[in-house]
Amino acid sequence: MSRTLVWLPSAEFDLEAIYDLIAADSPRSAIAFVEDIRKRCEAFADFPNMGITHDGRMYQFTFDRRVRVNYAVTDTEVQLSQFRYLGQR
Repeated sequence: MSRTLVWLPSAEFDLEAIYDLIAADSPRSAIAFVEDIRKRCEAFADFPNMGITHDGRMYQFTFDRRVRVNYAVTDTEVQLSQFRYLGQR
């Protein structure tokens, strides 16, 4: 069952901050990086259990050891709440 992917304002803010950090060195790389993260997050709508959970509701998933996303899963939604940039590989 596919769920609706919801980007909470805090997640949007975090992703913009990651963009700004990378864009200081390379705007083109920042655009590609953020677009890739957005595209990959779409998979959570169909596969919300990809991440690690301790309570079955809040999940955490790390992309390429560079970005960690926190999200909540309900019966109808996947709510992206926070992104954390972990640095370069």
